[in-house]
Amino acid sequence: MKTFVRGILFTGALVLGANGLMASQGSNSGLDQWYRAKYGRSSPAEEARQRAEQANTAFREEATREAAPPANAWLAPWYKAKFGRSSAMEDARQKAERANTAFREETTREVAAPANTWREQWYKAKFGRSSPMEEARQRAEGR
Repeated sequence: MKTFVRGILFTGALVLGANGLMASQGSNSGLDQWYRAKYGRSSPAEEARQRAEQANTAFREEATREAAPPANAWLAPWYKAKFGRSSAMEDARQKAERANTAFREETTREVAAPANTWREQWYKAKFGRSSPMEEARQRAEGR
């Protein structure tokens, strides 16, 4: 009788353990949330599940791009004001936006006036001639 009861208890424990393992595999959202928080993307198992689900879908919805405001609207102008250039994240966003644009505008080269006209005037007043940078610019323009 003792061995019979032990066998039933052992079998019951195995069945409960197997059921618990089967139930936890389908819903390991806690692990996926931890992985997403740590690495910033879904876990490999979740990505594989999503790819398989997309591959088995007969009709996929057409993705529509909506202009969403940036997450940190204040960061880009602040960074540009502080460092005089766009942040790496903003540059990557703009580059991706340019690459995904169907129709690109033709860029035209405009001849800009010298940036430091006061410096050129000061140099000419002090030394009586144009600065080397101004002379090089004039040679490049063909004057």
